[in-house]
Amino acid sequence: MTYFCFLESSILSVPHMEPLSADDLDEAKLEAEALLDQHSSGLAAHIFENDEQVASIRRHSGHATPSRTHATSP
Repeated sequence: MTYFCFLESSILSVPHMEPLSADDLDEAKLEAEALLDQHSSGLAAHIFENDEQVASIRRHSGHATPSRTHATSP
């Protein structure tokens, strides 16, 4: 499986994309959370498995710790 993370930013209009080295979704969430922590302007990290969004991690304003939410299929 190939996981990618798209980081939403408060200063960039286009999300930043990072490939993840995770072997499963739990590892992908941990990697995405770490990426979000590295970007002070980061608002959310959206995790894709191939071309399907499988999870999102959002940072609440005023809080350092992101909250995890799962994407739902349309």
